[in-house]
Amino acid sequence: MSAYHWLFYALFVSQMLTVYFCFPRRILSRVRYVIKEFPPSTHPKLYPVPVEVVEKRLTIYRMMNLVVLFAGFALVIRGLFAPSEEMLNWDSQSMLLIYFMLQMAPLMLLERSIFKYFRLMRRATPRTIRRAELQPRHLLDFVSPALVGVAIVTYVAVMLLVLYVRQNPFPGFAGDSNFIVITGMNLFMAAMAIRHIYGKRKDPHQAYEDRLKHIALTVRTLLFTSILVNIFLTIMFVLPAFDLRRLDDLFTMLFFHLCVLIGAQGLRKGDMDFDVYKEDPAVA
Repeated sequence: MSAYHWLFYALFVSQMLTVYFCFPRRILSRVRYVIKEFPPSTHPKLYPVPVEVVEKRLTIYRMMNLVVLFAGFALVIRGLFAPSEEMLNWDSQSMLLIYFMLQMAPLMLLERSIFKYFRLMRRATPRTIRRAELQPRHLLDFVSPALVGVAIVTYVAVMLLVLYVRQNPFPGFAGDSNFIVITGMNLFMAAMAIRHIYGKRKDPHQAYEDRLKHIALTVRTLLFTSILVNIFLTIMFVLPAFDLRRLDDLFTMLFFHLCVLIGAQGLRKGDMDFDVYKEDPAVA
């Protein structure tokens, strides 16, 4: 097996472990910390369902991630003992994308469970007093103008590159659909940022300061992701021009690595006001 294939599978294993350690382990550690330090006996508003239900969901989440991890190791073993030019004698880049989506599936299901959890939390406290904050919120309240400028510049740069490649296409160039896909991805992330800035809060008890921190972190993550996507696409367009398309798979894995590291920033413990989850004095 060539040095390229050894490097390919080394990066693939690194990606698997990066996803596994950045998400499941951090999430499980965070939830266990919260349950231990802020139990239902002192913070009842934090638990619209019994703790046992939460732990059961976390066990399912952990098992799903282990299955995905073992599936990744199976791909590596298959590749080392039965080497081929492409993963499973198919298209390596497509396999990498499919496996990355498989890795993200447990996290997306967990996000769906969290959404339901907050909905149950709102139902459990229908008389929660909701105060409308009069302070206006704008994009530049949460991120620096420089970061927004970099996102815009990278988007314009990749679009100009697409225009150039459109005049000098290489084999496999998707043509005008690139404009739609690239613009669509950036607009989607912009819409997500707007939704977090101006949308309703999911947690009915969340302190206003904590919400501002969460919005700032989410918007920064989305902007960094947008910049990373634009840079990655630029590299994907440049490599064929230098006859380096074989490196596509390596840059794809590096891209996934960075996406995971950026996304994992949202899992930092930080300081939260958990007093909002205590029983109201009038009820206690």
